[in-house]
Amino acid sequence: MTKRTKVQLFEQIRKAHAAPDSPSIRELSRTFGVHRRVVRQALASAVPPARKTVQRAAPSLDPWKSTIGEWHADKHALEVLGALVGSGHDFDFHTSA
Repeated sequence: MTKRTKVQLFEQIRKAHAAPDSPSIRELSRTFGVHRRVVRQALASAVPPARKTVQRAAPSLDPWKSTIGEWHADKHALEVLGALVGSGHDFDFHTSA
């Protein structure tokens, strides 16, 4: 089976379901190699649902977020930090200010 976008897949499922001898949801899922839930989504709407964005936690960074925010706000502190961390290394610290 060739690679296709989800919109193309939804279109193919809807066309197959609109045929006079309309196959069942189970048959459509087997034919297209997708879950029955995806077939139901395709029949309900021509547009696939938007992907969810994952909000990842950074538990090891949490205690330092306020400090880093202060450093970022203070240009001088950021330059000093860059000098300390970047000594002997090829680092390029950019400031937004």
